[in-house]
Amino acid sequence: MATIKDVAKLAGVSTATVSRVINNTTYVEPVTQERVQKAMKALNYHRDARAAALASRSNNTLGLLTGNLADPFFALIAKSVEEVARSQSCQLVVVSGGHNAQREKEGLDFLISQGCEAMVVHSKMLDDATLLRYSAQLPAMVLINRTIPQLAHRAVWVDNRAGAAKSVDHLIASGHRKIACVTSDLPIEDRTERLEGYRQAMACANLTIQPNWVINQPFSEEGGEAAGKLLIKQCPEVTAVVTFNDVMAAGLMASLYEQGYKIPNDYSIIGFDDVLLARYLYPRLSTMHNPIDLMSTHAAKLALQLREQSNVLPSTNLFDANLVCRQSVSIPRQA
Repeated sequence: MATIKDVAKLAGVSTATVSRVINNTTYVEPVTQERVQKAMKALNYHRDARAAALASRSNNTLGLLTGNLADPFFALIAKSVEEVARSQSCQLVVVSGGHNAQREKEGLDFLISQGCEAMVVHSKMLDDATLLRYSAQLPAMVLINRTIPQLAHRAVWVDNRAGAAKSVDHLIASGHRKIACVTSDLPIEDRTERLEGYRQAMACANLTIQPNWVINQPFSEEGGEAAGKLLIKQCPEVTAVVTFNDVMAAGLMASLYEQGYKIPNDYSIIGFDDVLLARYLYPRLSTMHNPIDLMSTHAAKLALQLREQSNVLPSTNLFDANLVCRQSVSIPRQA
């Protein structure tokens, strides 16, 4: 018995296009419609009501696997993807992976069970092999904030190394030589790349990084606060800090303030991401602007394009992080 996939293969179109012809839900070019109808006739394909309902649902659904929605970074991803979904009259199904491999896998399986063909996937804990297996099953799955060489044409990511290096270069240009790095304690791609950028910039300036200058903590406000206590305790000679993200910077600033230090008089601090709170901290936080809103919009549009046609031409999916100078950096304090 012929299936909708058989019809799509014979007609040289996507299953979504076949579903549109069957259900007459949206406009299909007459020449394409004729090809589909001929394929249906050749295969003696008969519409199954339940299968058609599932196909119809998948046509109008965009899936999103993201991290902790309480984090403003991930909320911005969801907001940007939702705007694309609305503009394309799609329903958005969102699940949170919570930076946990099992939850990420369960989230992907749930999106598949909901009939999502197009997906934007923010996965940090699943390994490359697992994501490649899912990508083979889901031709319209697009990775956000991560890349795998085999999926570069279906991944949207930021240049973390260059961004982190720019933040260190700015501190060095401001006169700092003893610069710490407050980073995530999770073994994720972002951490590795931003730490490499920090190390490369320090090496290029012939500056030696002391082992205690790299502080690993959970990437949250609480992690930033804990890092602030460790900073004073284990490396009081440091005059500036680059942080993994803005929420860690916020916690770090609060901790230093409670310990009697001022920003930027005593410590200069640079964040990463440029989420909304960075503009309203006091002093206002200098940070690396991560264009995650543009990246998420691009990823959602790409996923929907791939759902319609598998031969979408490769585009530039690598984005740059740019320095936003505000009030949290000054010349170093006198020793």
